[in-house]
Amino acid sequence: MKKTFLTKGALTTRRLAVCSFLTALGVVFMLVGALTEILDLSMMLLSSLCIVFSVIEIGIPWAWLVWAATSLLSFLFLPSKSAALLYLLGGFYPIVKAGLEKLRPIAGWALKILFFTAEQFLFVLIAQKVLGLTGAGYGLAIVETVLAVIVFVLYDLCLTACITTYLIRLRRRLRIKNLRD
Repeated sequence: MKKTFLTKGALTTRRLAVCSFLTALGVVFMLVGALTEILDLSMMLLSSLCIVFSVIEIGIPWAWLVWAATSLLSFLFLPSKSAALLYLLGGFYPIVKAGLEKLRPIAGWALKILFFTAEQFLFVLIAQKVLGLTGAGYGLAIVETVLAVIVFVLYDLCLTACITTYLIRLRRRLRIKNLRD
């Protein structure tokens, strides 16, 4: 197999091009979700797969760039600011997951659930105070939180399955080369 070597500038240019493509794809997913008003959460989760791809193929610093650019463009162009806020607060979870997966399973899961609960609290707080959205009462909020944690655990398991499938079956077929150091 012939190995090609890129200069540092060419490698940076390739990474930036991939980041731009992933950002555009993430914004398109977010736009579809915002326009349908039903699929905003589903599209946010789908656009987070762009972050997963960038973590695996390019690295964590570049994944932060994809998340930041997608968040900014979502706030600028989406008609629904709550969908943009949802991505701003939750779109970077694959980056956090990459770090927490290195811990022992019990500690990792405890930190993941703590992270998600704090993130959900922050979303509700910002949605009520800044965007003026009203929420449910406290009794219903507890039920919503428990159900949200269950859905989050399922999302994390599905994300792990997607990552595993990509690494085992798709990565070789896509033949992506020379994006990492």
